[in-house]
Amino acid sequence: MKLFIIPSWYPTKLYPKSGSFFRERAQILHQSEFKIHVINSTIHPLRDIVNQSNISKNATEFIDEFGFSTLQIEAINNAPKYESGAFSQQKKMWNKLFQDALEKYDVPDYVLIYSSIWAGVSLVETLQKMKIPMGVSEHMKEFILPNGFTKKQLNGIQRCYNHASFIAATSKPLLERMKNRFPESLEKMTLIPNPVDTSLFKPNRQISKKQNNPFHFIACGLFRDEKEFPNLINAFSQVTQTYDCCLTLVGEGKQENLLRKLVEKLNLEKRVSFSGYLPPIKLVEEMTKSHALVLSSSVETFGMVIVEAMACGLPVVATRCGGPEFTIHEKTGILVEPNNVNSLANGMVKMIIQYSNFDSNEIRNYTVEKFSTIAYVNSIKNQFLKIKI
Repeated sequence: MKLFIIPSWYPTKLYPKSGSFFRERAQILHQSEFKIHVINSTIHPLRDIVNQSNISKNATEFIDEFGFSTLQIEAINNAPKYESGAFSQQKKMWNKLFQDALEKYDVPDYVLIYSSIWAGVSLVETLQKMKIPMGVSEHMKEFILPNGFTKKQLNGIQRCYNHASFIAATSKPLLERMKNRFPESLEKMTLIPNPVDTSLFKPNRQISKKQNNPFHFIACGLFRDEKEFPNLINAFSQVTQTYDCCLTLVGEGKQENLLRKLVEKLNLEKRVSFSGYLPPIKLVEEMTKSHALVLSSSVETFGMVIVEAMACGLPVVATRCGGPEFTIHEKTGILVEPNNVNSLANGMVKMIIQYSNFDSNEIRNYTVEKFSTIAYVNSIKNQFLKIKI
């Protein structure tokens, strides 16, 4: 089966980590019976005009290190304050790139859109005209936020859904929000959770569980507003008043200086460490040195780091922010209230006290059963096989 994978954002030279999880999904599908080609058009913000030398303005084809072909084009947003103008630029670029892909790879059997905004909205008319079956997988946090989309965006998403053969959500809370917002497409909607590579993320406990060892928390993510890392650091500070523990922050982003200053202000330099961004294999090493993961976000459509940690056998403390309610239950972790430092601190204390009640093997087995790459491939394949061409 020839499949065009079309992610709305994807790694570029300028932003090599953007959309990396879509690249990982492509790798997973590439290793199955699908013959895949990744097609991506990226519009950069106006501020990146100073970095134009790193932007591929012509369609560029390359073979990914995982072995599949990628066709990509980039541009600077020429209408940053004018939504219709920005969308017109997006639509023109996506359709030109799609025609280039047809010339190189011929017509696909199926198209899988990762996020209707903006790839799906831009290409739906072309795909409908050519009668190419299309599936959509949604990932944006805006579906969970009360006013996440403009009216124009909502109308565009509905047009995309009208042609889609199936519409996948990565978690039950996200699925319910999508059903409420787009009831006309209810029958097309399905649940396909994000997959985790359980051959990579697996237990390899390196720490001693002796009482004199500090309890080791780990938190991972981009240092940006919705991840609420300041709340985590403040909560952790409360926990250290009573318990011997440490915290590793894995990630990078615009808030890093703010977070480092907060750690210094609270005199936590000996207890909180910053590892920077870690590639998956290094992240596994760091996770397997830890007792538990903490997620402090205000909104998550899924929370990929949760299932990565659980695949390593770690229990999780997480806020009720969307995705975690789907992945965490009493055997795998503790849920706390979002945007509440005291609730988060209490959850972390509860984890330290009840840690011995969590079974690493049970957590691992649950994750393999629900979120393996095999389960993901079968779900995508089965949805496409239902389509009557």
